[in-house]
Amino acid sequence: MRLGILWAFLPEELLALALVVAVFGVMLGLLSGRAFFGLLALIMFLPIVAAAIEAILGELPPWVSLLVLAFVGVALLQGLVALFLGSQAAATMAGNLAADLVRLALRLMFFPLRVVGWAARAALAGFFLNGRGGGR
Repeated sequence: MRLGILWAFLPEELLALALVVAVFGVMLGLLSGRAFFGLLALIMFLPIVAAAIEAILGELPPWVSLLVLAFVGVALLQGLVALFLGSQAAATMAGNLAADLVRLALRLMFFPLRVVGWAARAALAGFFLNGRGGGR
């Protein structure tokens, strides 16, 4: 079970508390030394990486930021669902949700063309019903 994305939403003020909890986890035998050093590295590099990501996202256009937000939202939801249902069920759910987001984006992209088609169909139907069409 990977909860790496959830660490990004932890405020910087709570990183010291997370370090203290990790130390207690090592002392009580709940956390291995390897996992502790992994958490320590994550706690040390998270503020640096957060500042770099903030600078990069600040330069991107708003629509790209929305795409990144959608991907982060799906990953966060997958992490939360993995806590309750397991990683395989969460991966399946995230895949289905991502496919639905792609379908929604494509429908929104082609919606103006559908509106033009509806308008043209309505105009042609009125044209032929009024008897001006090339019938008999």
